[in-house]
Amino acid sequence: MGLIFLLALSGVIAAGYAAAQESFTIYIDDEQPLTVTGRYATVGEIVAAANLEIRPEDLVLPELDDTAVSQTSIQIIRAKPVTVRSEAGTQTYWTRQSTIGAFLAEHDLLPQRTDQLVADEQPVSFAMLDQTPLPQTLEIGRFVTITILDSSEQQIVRTATQTVGEALAEAGIEVYGSDGVKPTLGTWLQPNMTIRVQRSVPLTISVDGRIIQIRSHHSNVLDVLAEAGIGLVGFDYTIPGPDTPLKANDTIQVVRVTEDFRLVDEPIPYQTLWQASDQLDLDTTAVVSVGQPGILRQRVRVRYENGIEVSQTVDGEWVAQQPVNQVIGYGTKITVRTVNTPQGPLEYWRVVRMRVTSYTAASSGKPPDHPQYGITASGLPAGTGIVAIDRNVVPFRSEVYVPGYGVGFAGDTGGGVRGRWIDLGYDEDEYKSWSGFVDVYYLTPVPAPEDINYLLPANLP
Repeated sequence: MGLIFLLALSGVIAAGYAAAQESFTIYIDDEQPLTVTGRYATVGEIVAAANLEIRPEDLVLPELDDTAVSQTSIQIIRAKPVTVRSEAGTQTYWTRQSTIGAFLAEHDLLPQRTDQLVADEQPVSFAMLDQTPLPQTLEIGRFVTITILDSSEQQIVRTATQTVGEALAEAGIEVYGSDGVKPTLGTWLQPNMTIRVQRSVPLTISVDGRIIQIRSHHSNVLDVLAEAGIGLVGFDYTIPGPDTPLKANDTIQVVRVTEDFRLVDEPIPYQTLWQASDQLDLDTTAVVSVGQPGILRQRVRVRYENGIEVSQTVDGEWVAQQPVNQVIGYGTKITVRTVNTPQGPLEYWRVVRMRVTSYTAASSGKPPDHPQYGITASGLPAGTGIVAIDRNVVPFRSEVYVPGYGVGFAGDTGGGVRGRWIDLGYDEDEYKSWSGFVDVYYLTPVPAPEDINYLLPANLP
């Protein structure tokens, strides 16, 4: 029992000791972070426990004398060594600066303009000191080596002069006003600088109705125009373009581009709407309201080059006036009338002008041995008294009267019979050929309104 108590007590003590441990994370530049556990009074003790050596130039946050706080992140930014070689000798400096310019300012090592700066065997210009990353070695000298390119001639010289102009004069190179020098004459010399002398050539500029003769060292059109005080505005362009290098005696044509706007109206057709009217007789129409076209207004961009119109482009459009639809009433009033026929008077409720043809069972397109030979759409046999019609024109299974034919039963719908067309059926021994047009009378009784097509096709097939 006593042994069990001692084991339990030791477990409690161990748990308490583990709970008393504190954790700290140390971040060093871009290295993997370190984790230190234990109880420490200051940040310096934590760093010492991690076996880290700190130089005076290193930056520790929080500072080494600050109180250690559990779960605190410690950041160490290491100073880097830079070996400086100059006429005074070789010396190693430690710094946390990231660029050469900041490093030189920190240690009061500002060089003269004639000094040559070489960082890790690469020359560095004064203009780039604040952008060039810190090297491991930095050399500072007093002379510079430069290259002078004058047309096809090249000179490599080492000089103590300070500017491009002084170096050219020392080399005996004469420069004229229209010639170009890159870098410019007043530019301070840099180590390994290349000086280019661009000799001017004759050029012609055609602009605003004028011809200008100039000399220029530029090979780019835009640079030549700027030198001549000629500007491009808006969509102005040049021939040749700025991507074409110029040669001696070339002509630059400046094309002035202006734009204007004009309004163009296009009609918007109106629609025709049909409206049933029980005040109008069947197959008659009347205008209820007159239609009026709308107006589609376009803004057209007109482009001129040197005052001459060259193109038109629709830049925008909108409806300036909505069209007014035309409304036409069509009659639905049916009046039963009588037509005198050889069979006596017959009542009809509609008469329609139609194209007329005739057929027999033999001309219907099926061979005599076909199961459907001579059978119409209504199931009745084809022959005299059966007519083929378009269901949308004549109510199916109704009766019609055709002068010269007699009463026919609308019991067939031929595949080619469309619109205002009637095909008169005949027995083989009674066949009569029909061609032309005929008035077809729709006999009573009047069908239900939903079976009547009040708007028949206007054109005859």
